[in-house]
Amino acid sequence: MKVSFCITCYDRDIHLLGEALSYVKNQTVKPDETLIIASGIKSLGYNDPDVFNEFLKTLIARYNLEKSDPIRIFTLNDRMLPGGARNVGGELATGDVVCFCDVDDPIHPQKCEIVKRVFDNKNVDALIHNYNLGQEEFIMVSDLDQIPIEKVTTIDSPPSTNIEVPSKLPATQGHMSARKKVLSDIKYKEDIVLGEDGMFCQSIVKSSKYSLYYTPLILINYIT
Repeated sequence: MKVSFCITCYDRDIHLLGEALSYVKNQTVKPDETLIIASGIKSLGYNDPDVFNEFLKTLIARYNLEKSDPIRIFTLNDRMLPGGARNVGGELATGDVVCFCDVDDPIHPQKCEIVKRVFDNKNVDALIHNYNLGQEEFIMVSDLDQIPIEKVTTIDSPPSTNIEVPSKLPATQGHMSARKKVLSDIKYKEDIVLGEDGMFCQSIVKSSKYSLYYTPLILINYIT
């Protein structure tokens, strides 16, 4: 099974991309590809996407990622809201599972490995997980054969779109991992600034075709 990491960013966050790539480099199991969806590059003075792509390639080379970790770069002149960027990433990814990452949030070094293990379960179509609020040291998972998961059956109606899971632990909806087939059938709302991730989760729960699962493992540090 192939896993694609998809890092979305726009003009004000592009300076954080190098650090985000370091989290990819430090994964215990590397993703089969990493997509960078960078929008709003015109506001940075990069009216020519080819020039900006060269800048990104220089950044990637600095982290020695190009040989061992396939990186695919896609740039857009105008800023795209989060839902639109995720839809683009979902369409362009070649993996069986797409794991969305925010450029400004540290990623657990075992995230790709854990995602692969969870999606070995054919019942899991999409996965959300727990998080730290702020910068905390990640706890390594020693027993990857016993990853706790539970099915999500209820999500509040918009605009709150709060996840309710039986364990009553926090869940981050913006760091979703989903099978490619889910992303082909269900799209993020592209015209809203906040809440598009919760609405996407809600659409999965309401569907009769797909199932959303949750793990209480903390797989990101939520910084902003």
